[in-house]
Amino acid sequence: MIIDEILDKGLKNIKKDDQSEVKQDLYKAVKESLLRQFEGCNLYRQICKQKNFNPRKDLQSVDDFANIPYITTANFKQQKGSPKKLLTVPESEIQVWSRSTGTSGDPSIVGRDHTNVLRYVKMFNNVVEDVGLSNYKWSLLFLPEPQKEYEIDEKIEIPTVMFSLMMNFVNTADEKVFCLKIPSPEEIKKGKRFEFDAQTTFGFLATNPGSKGKGWISGSVPLMYMTLNGYHQKTGQTFDVGKDSVILGGGGWKSFQGDAISPVQFREDMAKILGISSKNVRDIYSFSESDILFVECEEHNKHCYPWGDIIVRDVETLEPVEVGEKGLANLINPLAHSYAGVSILQDDIVRITGIDDCPCGRKGKMVDCIGRAEGAEAKGCGVQLADETIS
Repeated sequence: MIIDEILDKGLKNIKKDDQSEVKQDLYKAVKESLLRQFEGCNLYRQICKQKNFNPRKDLQSVDDFANIPYITTANFKQQKGSPKKLLTVPESEIQVWSRSTGTSGDPSIVGRDHTNVLRYVKMFNNVVEDVGLSNYKWSLLFLPEPQKEYEIDEKIEIPTVMFSLMMNFVNTADEKVFCLKIPSPEEIKKGKRFEFDAQTTFGFLATNPGSKGKGWISGSVPLMYMTLNGYHQKTGQTFDVGKDSVILGGGGWKSFQGDAISPVQFREDMAKILGISSKNVRDIYSFSESDILFVECEEHNKHCYPWGDIIVRDVETLEPVEVGEKGLANLINPLAHSYAGVSILQDDIVRITGIDDCPCGRKGKMVDCIGRAEGAEAKGCGVQLADETIS
């Protein structure tokens, strides 16, 4: 399909001055994906008909993306939604049911078949390359060590967070260090699922990992900040992970229940404590129900990549708003293959801060991810992981 060709091109055209061909390719990919989902998902077909939307006639260019009927995150809820009715393939073909990590008690789940998983891997690899992680030797992950390593084509029986699964499929580091471990039975009874492994974490950092080459630090931003900054405040100790190493975090500071972590403060403190360039401290914003990510460039603007798009809708009217105005994120996601996810209305408040004018040279929309809409789940995966960890 056309979206696979776009993913295979990777970052080739992301700084191309003339974006007309890029936009035309995206339009073709979205239309192809939309038609497939319209024909393969009865629920989505009904939604389109209720909106009097004919995908063959009513989608003629990228300017029509805002007219595509969207699925809301409520449809993906495991208990109150209808995630199986969103499938476009037989349930037997689903490789993994990926889940969100919010704390409402009713997570979103998305059925992804092998084609969908492979697309997600390609997308994620492109993003990793874009932040300068095409050749790294080690990784320090503020995540629990996985109980099992999965093969790329292996069927996964347990619902899994997609970011954690990508750490399984995409992380090629020779040395992988996990900062979380299973706590004592007493702490588990108190609701704590993980324990920060200070000995392993600080023991690794003390080995001067920068001498081994470039590294990738990732996982829960609140947990990363609490532990590293807390240790530095107590001891004054700093480390050398190498200025070219990259922190590609999982967000979390905007809704963290403890002391708020400003992005600028986080970058400055991590640079001071770890000896890393502040330009290499990047935030990543992901959505459990979608297959696209927004990732910061070296100027700390979050970019929309050539394989997806975003529309911002007014919270009350749900009509598209102008550049600079806040609203709900409506993601255009042609990567979706096994579920009707070409257009998804998220419960996240965002705004488009600019188009084609980032100093880094990357083209396309830049997105400021402000937080969850009022009444939506308050926590993303990075925050929940911090809450469930003994530090």
